[in-house]
Amino acid sequence: MITVLNNQNIKRRNLHRNLSAAIQKKPAVVNSGNRKDADIPDQKSIVPGKKLNSAVILVLSVIIILMIYLELNRRESGIAPVSFPRDNSAEMLLLKTTIPEHNTAGTLTKKLSPAVIKSLKIVKYRVRKRDTLSSIAQRYRLNLGTLISYNNIRDARRLSVGTLLEVPNRNGLKYRVRRGDSLSGIAQGFHVPLKEILDWNNLSTSIIQPGQELFIAGAVMNTNDLNRVLGKLFIYPTRGRLTSRFGMRHDPFTGIWRFHNGVDLANRIGTPVVAAMSGSVAMVGINPTYGRYVILRHPDGFQTLYAHLSRILISKGRRVSQNQVIGKMGTTGYSTGSHLHFSIFKNGEPVDPLKYLH
Repeated sequence: MITVLNNQNIKRRNLHRNLSAAIQKKPAVVNSGNRKDADIPDQKSIVPGKKLNSAVILVLSVIIILMIYLELNRRESGIAPVSFPRDNSAEMLLLKTTIPEHNTAGTLTKKLSPAVIKSLKIVKYRVRKRDTLSSIAQRYRLNLGTLISYNNIRDARRLSVGTLLEVPNRNGLKYRVRRGDSLSGIAQGFHVPLKEILDWNNLSTSIIQPGQELFIAGAVMNTNDLNRVLGKLFIYPTRGRLTSRFGMRHDPFTGIWRFHNGVDLANRIGTPVVAAMSGSVAMVGINPTYGRYVILRHPDGFQTLYAHLSRILISKGRRVSQNQVIGKMGTTGYSTGSHLHFSIFKNGEPVDPLKYLH
């Protein structure tokens, strides 16, 4: 029994001794390369995994590039090809794009080519119901003087439906050459460059003939001429009640039948009196008949008289504009009460003011 136990103990000690030796020799075997530890993976087993990852990356790259290429082709296919006209210049193309052909008047700018700016073009317009000269001018961005001058309008208040107007594409005046005129003199008279007249009228020489019509681009109609056509050549010089008309009447003091060369407008003392038309002060003074008075000189041989003033607010030689206050109403001189005596003279002869006042 004892012998058996001893043998078993000897076997156990030999087994432990062998296991210890095996454990102590294991690192040496791994480092020598002759044997491989079971816990360290074999390097050959790693290579197939690396090859698989590279293939996946390559496939994904190809797919992404293909998608980008298809997207670019789709976008480019939606863009229509652009064609440019061969016969039109860039300036004309810009002009037609930004400005309709029927509404080019007054909208050209100096940034466009000189050939476009200085080419006179006319648009025909037939007057419709409720049209006014002012509304037509505003539609084409022109001033009233341009339409009046170019169409030789004498009275804007008589503009009738159906009238065919010529509308230029630039503000200016139509001028008929007179005997003795020169192109340089016309340019100087209208304060415009001579070259402008040559360009706008397509003239290759400065020689002109009487009766020839020219378009003076940039010229402005005289205020009095404009007001004459508009029916506003003279305006009422004050507010008041008409107490006496132009012509023969009985003298208010003596009752004698006498000629009255103006009209009387009655109102309170101090009521403002204005210039009925622009002009210059020809005379101011005091007269036994007219009291304090003012005489204005106007173009075309016109003069106006303002009498019985309580105050005079201007001096001789000064320029005055239409509707400018020149004095105050009063009852000075030969007068029965506060009023303004107003007269209009044409070439030294008295005319009926009521035929001119508006």
